[in-house]
Amino acid sequence: MTELEIIDTAVKIGLGSIITGFFAYFLQRTNISASVSKDKLENNRKILMQISADIEEINHLVLKVWSIFDFEIKKDPIDKENIYLRLTPLKASLFNDFQLLSKNEGLLLLYGYKDQQQCLRKYGEFLVKFNSYTYFNGEKVTQEKSTWYRGEILRLRYELYESLHSALFQ
Repeated sequence: MTELEIIDTAVKIGLGSIITGFFAYFLQRTNISASVSKDKLENNRKILMQISADIEEINHLVLKVWSIFDFEIKKDPIDKENIYLRLTPLKASLFNDFQLLSKNEGLLLLYGYKDQQQCLRKYGEFLVKFNSYTYFNGEKVTQEKSTWYRGEILRLRYELYESLHSALFQ
C-alpha cells in the first residue's frame, strides 16, 4: 500500500465517521424530543383523567342529592325535616369532596388550562347555588325548578367535559 492510498482510506473512514456521527446526533435529538412530547402528553392525559374522575365522583353525589330532594318535594305537604335528615349524610360527603374541586382548579391553572379552570369554577359555583336551593334558602321550591336545576347541572357538566376533552390534545 502506498502512502496516498493510506491517506485516502483514512480520509474516507474519517468522513464516514463524521457523517455517521452527525446523523446519529440528529436522530437521537429527534427521538428525545418526540419522547419528551409523548411523556408530556401522557402526563397531561393522566392529570385530566384524574380531574375527570374527581368531577364524576362529585357529580354522582350531587345527582343523588337531587334525586332524593326531587322525590321528597313531590309529597304534599313538603316535610323539610325529613328532607334534611335524608340529605345530611350526602351533603357531608359532598362538603368533604368539594375540596377536590379546589385542588383540581389549582392543577388546571398550574398546567395552563385557564378555560377549563373557568368551566370547573362555573360548575362548582352552580353546585353551591343548587345546595342552597335544597336548604329552602330564598327560592320557592317547585318541581319545575328542581328539574331545571338538574338540567343545568348536566349541561354545565357537559360543557366542562367538552372543555377537558379539548385540553387533551393541546
